[in-house]
Amino acid sequence: MMGLRISFTCFVFALSGGFAWADVVFDGRFNTGDFSRYQLETNGVGYSSNVPPNGVPGHLERVLDPAGSGELVAMATRATGDAPTQGGYRSEMSAPKDPIGSERWYSWGYYLPDTWKDVKNVAVIAQVHDKPDVGESGARHAPLALWIEGDKLKLINSFDYDRVTAPPGTLAIKGVDYEQRDLASWELETGKWTYLDLHVKWAGDNSGFLEFWKDGVLLFQERNHINTFNDEWGVWFKNGVYDWSSNSEPISTYSTGVKIGDGNETYQSMAMSVAPEPSAYLMMLLGLVCIGFIAHRKPLFALNQVG
Repeated sequence: MMGLRISFTCFVFALSGGFAWADVVFDGRFNTGDFSRYQLETNGVGYSSNVPPNGVPGHLERVLDPAGSGELVAMATRATGDAPTQGGYRSEMSAPKDPIGSERWYSWGYYLPDTWKDVKNVAVIAQVHDKPDVGESGARHAPLALWIEGDKLKLINSFDYDRVTAPPGTLAIKGVDYEQRDLASWELETGKWTYLDLHVKWAGDNSGFLEFWKDGVLLFQERNHINTFNDEWGVWFKNGVYDWSSNSEPISTYSTGVKIGDGNETYQSMAMSVAPEPSAYLMMLLGLVCIGFIAHRKPLFALNQVG
């Protein structure tokens, strides 16, 4: 009976390795496809349909990895003299909507050239944005944003329990109409890829959770806490480059593009780091080794019984 239990356990380990990966709901990596999977915003123009597959020259382009891997990545450029787009100066690409209440994994990488060491304006290189309800002001920060400010990168979270954060036509005030907090920060590094993983259940109440890794290292973890605005429409991931200054110098950032998975998986990031859940490959290997050991021992056991 004990041997049967061990065999069954090993079999489960082996199968769990094969079935640990659940659905990828969106694969926006640029080594597998082009801009046609996204909506684009740049230089005063929004592309929500008939998106140019090769992007927008000088603003959103598919290029070779500047680190020399030979892979294709996206380069987003905010150029001097750009027209404002949706209240700011941006070159961004947006993934499809994720519903409030959904559990998601987001995995992506960014690369900053050395020119970022001289950038004086605050800039955003990734966001998870939302859409206010009808009859509500949209003048507020995004629920989640990755800011570059001086020599730091900061992951910022904004949220509000109320159905209406601020009335239409007014500016929502941080600390009065909604809350904002820093979840994590790290030093600005240029000339290298940084890989980020976000595991979250989006919630406008305390049923949410959020976990965040940088290069495989857990920087923030929280359960049973609100993490977005109390809106019905949902949220969506976008990245590129965005700032508020009309006098900004040209700045570019590179992105792998985002891969988004549902919440029912053990997820492996682009950095080949695994979130602190059982690794699919380790589970499979353990199961196969265990089965092999039992298969090897069984003939010896039979010989001993005969003797």
